[in-house]
Amino acid sequence: PAGRGTNMATGDLIEPLGHPELRYQPISSLIQCAAGDRVLLRFVNLGYTQSSMRLAGTRMHVIGKDATPLRGVGIGGRRTGADTSYYTNTIHIGAGESYDALFTAPAKVGAGYDTYLLHNAAMGAVATPGLPGLGGQLTEIRVYAAGSIPQQTQPNEQVV
Repeated sequence: PAGRGTNMATGDLIEPLGHPELRYQPISSLIQCAAGDRVLLRFVNLGYTQSSMRLAGTRMHVIGKDATPLRGVGIGGRRTGADTSYYTNTIHIGAGESYDALFTAPAKVGAGYDTYLLHNAAMGAVATPGLPGLGGQLTEIRVYAAGSIPQQTQPNEQVV
């Protein structure tokens, strides 16, 4: 969940209720979708070490790298249009790289939601409270039954 704003007296971010470990995360990274939805995930590594973003329990279709569609490059650097996209559950992202991947939400039956963890597997040794063995960047993808949540009309991003 997103934080609750800024404490104007101290300048500190206010953590979401019940989640003191998310004090420095002002914008929610939670992804919610309905079964069958296609969700575009954009990964950008602005750090200086490699990240390995893993989506546990399902696959991603990697369709772009560094703002370029994964279409084959032929002799002399000319694009041939050959599809070089691929499926994986882990994307290794070097410093300064970006990737675009599609996730198709699997079927969901019944009430509530199914949870898929999206985390940085390269940070596996870092402890996250309540989640032993997972560390670093971590969020959930919550898959609800088709038609049970409103359709999203805007991306989950904030422009500053």
